[in-house]
Amino acid sequence: MSDQPIPSGLAIVVCDQIIEDKLTGKKSLIGIFNQIGTQNFPCRHPQVCVFVSLTEGRGQCSARLRIVHDESNHVVAEVKGNIEFSDIHVVVELNFNLVGLVFPEPGTYSIEFYCDDALVLERRFNVTHVKPPQGPPSAEL
Repeated sequence: MSDQPIPSGLAIVVCDQIIEDKLTGKKSLIGIFNQIGTQNFPCRHPQVCVFVSLTEGRGQCSARLRIVHDESNHVVAEVKGNIEFSDIHVVVELNFNLVGLVFPEPGTYSIEFYCDDALVLERRFNVTHVKPPQGPPSAEL
């Protein structure tokens, strides 16, 4: 663990897709959501994108994003890497594209973002069981 102060978290957003304009660097977050509904468990979700924004970092820090089931502590995903802050005022934006995540059971899941093993941001969302859609009632003859 570094003895430097940890960065400040500005945002953590869960969505279907993140599009970055190559000219301006601006990001568009498409399909922001707070829950996943499924008819079956385990549930394989095609794509979860996570946008993270940080500031007030100093130098380099080791970063880790993980998704964990709150009750069982089962880790669904974990991504590690390094972040470089050129100065304390820079805003670093990170895009995570997580494909084919398997959620083993319904419940509350946490998306946690760490810098140098210190929790900077956390976001919860629910994975719920939904009933299959019912068709129209059959016509009586």
